[in-house]
Amino acid sequence: MKVGASTSCFYPMLTEKALDNVIELGFQQAEVFFNTSSELEEPFVKEMKKSADAGGTEILSVHPFSSALENNCIFGEYQRRYDDFVDLYKKHCHAAALLGAKILVIHGSHARLKRPLPEEHYFERFASLVEIGRQEGVAVCQENVNLFRSQSIEFNKRMRDYLGNDYRMVFDVKQSIRAGYDPFDFLNEFKNEIVHVHLSDNRPGDDCMPPGRGSFDFSRMKNILEGAGYKGGYVIEIYSKGYDVKKELAFSKNYLAGI
Repeated sequence: MKVGASTSCFYPMLTEKALDNVIELGFQQAEVFFNTSSELEEPFVKEMKKSADAGGTEILSVHPFSSALENNCIFGEYQRRYDDFVDLYKKHCHAAALLGAKILVIHGSHARLKRPLPEEHYFERFASLVEIGRQEGVAVCQENVNLFRSQSIEFNKRMRDYLGNDYRMVFDVKQSIRAGYDPFDFLNEFKNEIVHVHLSDNRPGDDCMPPGRGSFDFSRMKNILEGAGYKGGYVIEIYSKGYDVKKELAFSKNYLAGI
C-alpha cells in the first residue's frame, strides 16, 4: 500500500516545517492542512510546492483551516455571512491548484443545530463549493466527521442522491469509529464515491493510533476499495499525543508498505 501523511500530524508545528518533515520521511504523497489565512498567499504556497517537488512528494489534498467556521459561515442561513466567507474557499481551492492537489476536504455543519435547516439548504451550499472547486480543477469532497451531519451514513446517502456525480467522499477511519459506525459499513456503502482516505489505527479505548499499533484490518479496507477500482490516496492522519511523531510515522509507513 502506497501511503502519504498529513502535515496535521505535526500540529502545532508551522505548516511548511511539517511538510518538510513529511518529505524527509520519504513519503511520496502528502496532505497539506493550512492553519491560517497568510498561508494561502501565492508566494507561500509556491514555496511549499517547490519544496514538495524537490523532495519528490505529490500533494494530493488540502484541508482548510476554516473547517471550524463552516457550520455558521458557509452552511448557516445568513446569506451575507456566506457571501463574505466564501472567498476563503476560493483561496483554498486556488492554493490547492497551485500545489497540484486535486482534493479539498470539507467538514460541513454540526449534527445538532440550534435552528434546524433543511438538508436541501446544506446540499445547495455544498454544490456551490463544488462549482468553485471545479473552476480550479479541484474536487470539493465531503469528509465523514463525528458530531457533524456527515457522520451519518444515511445523511451521506441522501447527499449522494442530491448531488449525483458531484458527490465525493473523503473517508476517515477514526471519525467513523467516534461516530459509532463500523468503518466497513461506510466503506461498503461508499466504495464507489470515496476518492481519498485518512488512515489511523484503533483498539478498544483508543481510536487514533499510528497504523500498525492497533487492530484495524487495513488489508480488508484496501480490498474493498481497490476491488471497486479505487485510484485515490491513503494518507496517515494522526494527532501528536505525547509520542514521537516522526518515529511513529516512519513505523507506519513501513508497516503499510507491506499490505
